[in-house]
Amino acid sequence: MAKFIRRFFSNPILQREFVIASRNSKTILGAAGTALALGLILYLLWPRSGIFSDANSNELFTIFLGTELTFMILLTAGFTASAITSERERRTFVMLQTSLLSPGEILTGKLVGTLGISLVLFLTSIPIVALCALSGGISIATLCQALCIVGASTIVYGLLGLAVSSLCQRSYTALLATYIGITILAGATWLPSTLVVFSSLQPLFLKLRAVSPYEALFALQFAEQYEVGVIGASADQVFTIFIISMLFLGGLFFAIFAKFIFAPPNPRRTMTVSKYTDSKTMLKRKLGFPFYLIDPLRRKKNISLRRNPVFVAEIRSKIFGNPKFIIRALSLCICLSIGILALIAQQVGETDLDKIRAVAIIFQLGVVALLAPTVSSGSITDERTNDTLLLLRLSPLSSVKVVTGKMKAALLYVLIFLLSSLPVFLALVYLESTSGPNLAAIIPAGLDSESLQAAGAALKDFCNTYWRVGAWVGVLLTTCLALTAGSLCASCFSPSTGVATAISYCFALLFTAGSLSVLLFSTRISPTVQAAFLMFNPFVAALEITLDNSMAAKLPSLFGNRLWQNHLLIFSCLTVILLAISAWRVHFLFREQK
Repeated sequence: MAKFIRRFFSNPILQREFVIASRNSKTILGAAGTALALGLILYLLWPRSGIFSDANSNELFTIFLGTELTFMILLTAGFTASAITSERERRTFVMLQTSLLSPGEILTGKLVGTLGISLVLFLTSIPIVALCALSGGISIATLCQALCIVGASTIVYGLLGLAVSSLCQRSYTALLATYIGITILAGATWLPSTLVVFSSLQPLFLKLRAVSPYEALFALQFAEQYEVGVIGASADQVFTIFIISMLFLGGLFFAIFAKFIFAPPNPRRTMTVSKYTDSKTMLKRKLGFPFYLIDPLRRKKNISLRRNPVFVAEIRSKIFGNPKFIIRALSLCICLSIGILALIAQQVGETDLDKIRAVAIIFQLGVVALLAPTVSSGSITDERTNDTLLLLRLSPLSSVKVVTGKMKAALLYVLIFLLSSLPVFLALVYLESTSGPNLAAIIPAGLDSESLQAAGAALKDFCNTYWRVGAWVGVLLTTCLALTAGSLCASCFSPSTGVATAISYCFALLFTAGSLSVLLFSTRISPTVQAAFLMFNPFVAALEITLDNSMAAKLPSLFGNRLWQNHLLIFSCLTVILLAISAWRVHFLFREQK
């Protein structure tokens, strides 16, 4: 046994992965940030009198464990999603396969080396959790179950990152797919029980909700309220279903990782690899499937001097270079938006139109928050890794023109996918038209003063009704600009596209979810401070526009403006600042001597 343990820990892959990860500045910052955030939460929620009530204890444990679970999931995904893709990008994975190490040793080294650092971070947070036990209000058994939920989620989502990394060729693709998988498994499991109204399927949907670790933590912490509010489920059943689902998903992800880590690459074969100029070939490709709006293989005209060559090159190679992906992804998003909107409309009917408005605007902003961080995260890092940045340095293009071209191309890419929100946007306009004044009332019936006064009042009511549509579009565009500019700025400073993608999603998460953390301290923070934090959140700003009785509408105004107005100003200024920083960084890279 001792010989086996000594041989296990002498695995060079395990030692290399663990040592590199433990010495990495990202790991140190992640561990320090996690401990600092958890300690800050503990400090802010600890009663100044030192005496806890049951409500205070439940509030402390709910916020603390939810925050710890979120940090562990995000950090684990960042560590494991690039474990294999980074080797492929550096072209060292083939060297690893041809070494004297057996496949089992490589598999074990990668698995334990990447998951080990996540488990170490989890163990470092246990002493802080133990301090929470001093507040009372929770048994040792319940505390152990909560730690089991956090630990099992850390391992399973780490295995998810390894499985995705073994399937993908690029780090940013693996990170994007991993975060989408985490969103589905941890946050979207409650959607079927909310959107689909079939009593016969509700037991199945309740079991599906138990797959989420947040559902399991809530059921464990508030057992009595959960059993009363969620019919047909108890806290013990939810915990059992969660553990069984984690065992199943962990085994599935490990099998995928073990199968595809040594699978030979399968490069895609293209039927045509050269440019064409004849009309016969063009007609044949135009009539093929899918219909090519802009054919990437047709020889293009020279770029004119009036246009930005970086922008034209980006849209020719990256955006319209893969029309099949754009058409399929856009069709999927359109079907998804129409399906969600139809389910919500069927469920609430005409009784709660505000709910339809809220779901519609959340879907639109969700598409932006999901796509914008990854679109421009490889804008500069791809140039550096492909050794094409030197060609840009030798060209007469300025750094401002390079950044502007990259930004315009990324923004165009996101706007193409925002076409999937067109049915949702039309639904919002229709809801406003049904609840607003008649357009015909604006036309005066005569030239007398009473008719003109009535038409003026109708015009004022019309503008007061349809201002929401313009405000929605403003929030959507400024969010798209700010997140895309943040991703471009991360690409200018990051060494690889995978790192830039992770930073971009952290940047987006900071505004979309991190700013909501102020609501956890609602009883301890003044409404003015809450408004100062929430005006950075695009979802809160959009809901303030959508719902007259929303939580944001009850907060005080800052600088004489409403919350959504301050949000538009902040994100517009943030976009300009990020673009200026990106242009300065590209200028520095152009002048850098190697």
